[in-house]
Amino acid sequence: MLKTIFKLLAVVLVIGGGGLYYVWQQAIKLPDDYIKDTAGSKPGTSVPILQPSQITARAAVSKQKIVAPIEQAKVGQKIDVKLSDRDLNNLVIARLATSQPNKQLPTAVKGVKTNIKDGKIHIGALVNLGQLAANGTPGGQTAALTKLTDKLTFLKDRDVFVGIVGTPIVEGSKVKFSEDTEIKVGGMNFTIAQLADNLGVSPAKIQQTIDLQLQQKNFKIDRVNLSNNGLSIEGAKK
Repeated sequence: MLKTIFKLLAVVLVIGGGGLYYVWQQAIKLPDDYIKDTAGSKPGTSVPILQPSQITARAAVSKQKIVAPIEQAKVGQKIDVKLSDRDLNNLVIARLATSQPNKQLPTAVKGVKTNIKDGKIHIGALVNLGQLAANGTPGGQTAALTKLTDKLTFLKDRDVFVGIVGTPIVEGSKVKFSEDTEIKVGGMNFTIAQLADNLGVSPAKIQQTIDLQLQQKNFKIDRVNLSNNGLSIEGAKK
């Protein structure tokens, strides 16, 4: 997901003049629900820096909530796996950390928060543009972002909100976000189709990037049900 947003930021660079300024005024806005969740504290500071061992341990506990019921069931037996929004958050953080050489949450990511409410999964993070440009893999994307922050200096040390809001669906026994899922960058919203068009990739590629990765090889998933602060995954052992 971070790589996808990196590409999106580079795409924004082609917008010229006042258009570029307007877009980035929108980009640095924080969504109202994020402000509400972090009321009384500086955004991004409420989440402690986790060491790789802590990230792995927390993700393992949450992953076990999926694995244990499957291991205990007989082939063909119905299973109902229950996860909290905290479990999802642990798995999201672990996935971001896995993409890094040091297996730690990227320093550019200042905090990850996952909520389940109003029948949707809300995943949000603050990403520091200066650190993203400084620590990114050398190449066209990093160069474009560096050029952008050099041109608009007020962006250099800004934390930009990046989020996903969507409903999980089951397709081919895999849990994925529905096509009407929104990708948020500050005050801007993009559908999967719009983002795919901007980046010149297929919608399926975006879907793969934001895949929840909850499937297990010996578990046939039939449906996902959401409730406030949690979800259940119904299926049967294969």
